[in-house]
Amino acid sequence: MKKIELSGAILLDENNKILLIHRNTKEMKQWELPGGKIEKGEIPEDTCIRELKEELDIQIEILKYIDCKEFEDNGIILKYNWYKCKIIKGTAKLMEDKFDDIRYFSMNELIENKELSSNMRVLVSNINIEKL
Repeated sequence: MKKIELSGAILLDENNKILLIHRNTKEMKQWELPGGKIEKGEIPEDTCIRELKEELDIQIEILKYIDCKEFEDNGIILKYNWYKCKIIKGTAKLMEDKFDDIRYFSMNELIENKELSSNMRVLVSNINIEKL
C-alpha cells in the first residue's frame, strides 16, 4: 500500500478556533488543515513552513510539535505530522485555485462538520484543540 507523509499547521485565533481551508475540486470537497506532502529531502517542519507560504502567503513560526498519526484514506496510508504554529508575517489568504474558502472553526463546529478531511477527523478524535 502506498504511504504519504504530510505536515500541517494548527493555527488558532484568540478564541481558540482553528483555521481550515476548503478544498473544492471535482475529486474532493472538504475542510482541511493548511499543509501538505513532505518532499524528498525535506523535514516535516520545513514542509509546514513551505506549504503555508504556498497556500496562504503567510510566514509562520512553529511553536510546538503536537502529534503524528498514521491512518488509511482511499487505499493510501497517510502519516500526518501536526504542529501548533503562529502567523509571524502576513494575513492568511487563499493562493491556490483548488481552495475556495478559509475560516476558523470551534471544536463544536468541527465535531458537527460533515465535510472534514480524513486528517481533520483523526485530529478531532485524538486532540482537544481548545487545550493546545
